[in-house]
Amino acid sequence: MTQSAQIPAAPRALSILRGAQRQYTEHPSEPGQGVRVAPFLDAADGATHMSIALVELAPGAQVRGHRHPFEESFFVLEGEPLVAIADRRYALRPNDFGLVPFAAGHAWSNPSERPARLLRVHTPQPRPIGKRGSAGVFDAPETAVPVDGTPVDELDPTKPFAGHFDQSDMAPPGSISMPGYHGANVQNVQIRMMVDDLLGARHHAMFIVQFRPNPGVVAKTAKEHFHPFEEIYYLLSGKTQSYCDGEAELAEAGDLIFAPVGASHGFAPVGTDPLCWIEVQAPLPPASDGFTFHSDWDGQTNLG
Repeated sequence: MTQSAQIPAAPRALSILRGAQRQYTEHPSEPGQGVRVAPFLDAADGATHMSIALVELAPGAQVRGHRHPFEESFFVLEGEPLVAIADRRYALRPNDFGLVPFAAGHAWSNPSERPARLLRVHTPQPRPIGKRGSAGVFDAPETAVPVDGTPVDELDPTKPFAGHFDQSDMAPPGSISMPGYHGANVQNVQIRMMVDDLLGARHHAMFIVQFRPNPGVVAKTAKEHFHPFEEIYYLLSGKTQSYCDGEAELAEAGDLIFAPVGASHGFAPVGTDPLCWIEVQAPLPPASDGFTFHSDWDGQTNLG
């Protein structure tokens, strides 16, 4: 008796979550006053390894000391909030980023007269522990709400967990070179690593990616590929045409693109403004053979 051939599962698709559709509400993931959260990506959207949100701190807002059984990272989009991480306090500004290690106490405040807004990453995804809670938030009474802090200084070895992105940090455009892949399938790219294993992350990486478009030409600067980890792209500026198994869709600043495990994706910047996004990968890519590009296998004989 012969077994019938199994029908393979349909490839997982790329999805674009529109920034204009985000809604801020109070949320248990940020226990305090004057803070609101706009969820961007979680299990309901098909994510397995990460949770992404925008967090808004009103003037005078406070988030009490708490800890998580997962990592947290952040990128400051607007404003000048304060954050306490373990026994360090930082006075943040736009384009600052940071890592809250697994189980580290942390707290926030916004003493300025302007709102503060940041992109927040949780990985692995929060889940109830011992049937308690849903956001993975546990009290950290030893971590006080910060009333002051020092500016981020990446050259100070006594001030870990935080850094600052500046355009001058970018190397000249070239081929991609990063953990998991080194090669010419992604061209004209600039990358600035932020949160990674060098900063102490164990479950994810966050970095800045920038492409400079060629006006009037729509060309795939990132050839279509897939990999065994999840990835998001939060667009800071510019527009991109995304590709997934023959389908194309446009994304622009404020949108978030989600590539699940195994989802095919490639990109082409469009327009005249530089395409710049925050990219997050979880889990961390393998040291090699982490990316599979369709074009690399075009010349191989397929047997099934």
